[in-house]
Formats: sequence, C-alpha cells, structure tokens
Amino acid sequence: MPARERSNTYETPKGESGRFGTVFGNYPTYAGSNFCGDIIGSGDNAPFTVQKHEYDGGRLNRPYSGFFTQYFNNYRVDLLDNSSYFGHLGTAESPTDIGAATNAAARTNPSRPYVDVPANLLELGDIAHLIKRHVDPINNWSDFVPEIGSQHLRRVFGIEPVYRDLSRLANFQEQVKRRVADIERLAAPRGFRKTVTIGKYSAQETQSLIVQSEGLYLGRDFKVNTTQEVKCHCRWMPTAEFGQLATPRVMDAWARRAVLGVTVDFATLWEPMPWSWLIDWCFNVGEYFKANRNIIPATLADVSVMRHTTTTADSEAVSADDWSLEAIHSYRETKKRTTSFVSLDAHFPFLSGSQMGIIAALAVTR
Repeated sequence: MPARERSNTYETPKGESGRFGTVFGNYPTYAGSNFCGDIIGSGDNAPFTVQKHEYDGGRLNRPYSGFFTQYFNNYRVDLLDNSSYFGHLGTAESPTDIGAATNAAARTNPSRPYVDVPANLLELGDIAHLIKRHVDPINNWSDFVPEIGSQHLRRVFGIEPVYRDLSRLANFQEQVKRRVADIERLAAPRGFRKTVTIGKYSAQETQSLIVQSEGLYLGRDFKVNTTQEVKCHCRWMPTAEFGQLATPRVMDAWARRAVLGVTVDFATLWEPMPWSWLIDWCFNVGEYFKANRNIIPATLADVSVMRHTTTTADSEAVSADDWSLEAIHSYRETKKRTTSFVSLDAHFPFLSGSQMGIIAALAVTR
C-alpha cells in the first residue's frame, strides 16, 4: 500500500538587528511545522503519524547606542531558526511495540480468565504449608527473620492471589454475561475490538544551549519534559471452528470456562512455578502465554500500538542593563500508530515497592 505525506511550515518575522550601519533580519523565520503521514488502502489501523512543533517567545531587545554596538529590535534569537532542537527524550520504562502488543493481547484475549481456578488449586499446597509454619513454634531466634521473609513470600504468591480470586467469584455471573457479549461481538463482521491503555511514562532533563552568538553571546538553561501515553488496539476474529460451534448454549459454556480459566495450558502452569515472577520482570513470558490462550476459538488478527508523546522546553526571561530577552517555549507533539505482533520480549523496568519487598524477603530467607 502506498504512503501519503502532507506537511507545512509557518513563519514569523525575524525582527531587526544592526551594527556598523548594516541592518540584519527583517525576513520571515521558522515558527512551527506540522506533518501527517499515513498508508492508503483498504482496511483500518494502518500506520499513521502526526507531528507538530512550535516555538514561542525568544525576542531579544537592545536599544541603539552607537555605531559600534549591535542593537536588537524584537529580534528572534538565532537558535530558534533551527527546528531540530528539543526532540523527545527517551522514556526509560516505556515498553517496546512488541512488549506493548503482547500485554494488550493478554488483556483483551476473549479467553482471558477472570478467576484462574486451576492456578489457584496449584497454589493450595503453599497455603497449607504457610498455615503449618504459622502454628509451629520458632525455637531459635536466628530463624525469626528468615521466617518473616518466608511468610511474606507465601502471602504475596500464595494467599493474596487466591483471596483476590475468591472475592471476585461474587461477580461471577456478571462477568459471564460480559464475556458472552464479547463472544457475540467476536462473531460480528469486524470481530471483537478493544483498546487498552498500557501506561503513561515521563522523562526530564536540563539542557544548556547558546541561544544567540552574533552581536551578543547568550546561553540559557532549558527545562525539558517529555510525557508519553501508550495504548494498544486489538482485533480478534473467530476461527473456522467458531462458526461451526457457536450456538447460544455453547457460547455460554465458553464464557464460563474462560472466566474461570478452566483449562490446563502453559499460562496455567507458568504462574505457580518458582521464580516465574522474576523471569516475568525480565521477559514477558507470562503475558505471552496468556495472549495465546485459546478456550474460545479466536485468533488475533490485528494489533496496533499508539503512542502520544509531548515534549516541552522552557527557559526563563532574563535582562541586563541594556538588553532583555523574553522567555522561550518549545512544544513538540507526536501521535504515532504502528502495527505490531505478539512475541517474547525482554524488558527491565524499575522495581516497584512491592517487588523490592519480595527481593528483601528473598535476601533474608537465604
């Protein structure tokens, strides 16, 4: 499919400067730009990009004080003639397209469990062991701290998930109704479509730049801030088996099995495995298995990753005895949609407070 691009640049008066009888400026200079690119063809969710950038402020004034001194009259500093400054900063925890797509597929899969009963049954052994350890006396003080760590780990990986799922069973019938609605949407001509938010990320830094060197040497500090929101859009389509079996009674049975996670597959066996949480911190193995669960006959036909990124850069106004400079503001915005796919992906996000507690518990139980 061919690509299509449209763009435009708009300008602002440069202002005037002069020295030794020579006048500079008095011409249009860069103020901002817009860009839009997409793919022409049938279907939807094709790659799409929108970009916007603009500068504001940055006017330098210095009155005429003689033949040898350069003056400035509402003069736009030379740094702002170049559109390439203040690009988006990298956001360290923002996922890759593959990582975001796999996360979204796991969360939108019509076969996703609401209460994972088989996984919880596999956890019951740890809970029984926890209760036994709780009633057994601790005879040695040196065993006290490691025991606290063990209790914390069993609570996080044993009791809390089971308790959470048991509390969810109160809404079981409502969840079945919702899942039946999802299955009915799956049977529609355009399939089951859903958009989910992956996360919001940010980065900040200070950049020191020379904004004017001709006639007056000026450097300014800019506070640069980038924010990014990542969303994913998934489209699930029925398989051939779906069309052969999808009666109201069968769809209700599918919904109940999916909500309860009534299957034994890689996703079921992965969660109770020792250290699976640590592997999932480095790789998206658990999400990959959940994205490929197939209780309901459906396939992921389309997944697109959407990133909305904005970056601002600001410097304060400054003045001296014979000159003044306005505050400078830069705004850059990018909206981008790219197609992706489900796969294993490495990622190393910062540890959360809960994960730090797990690491500490592991340390004291050694």
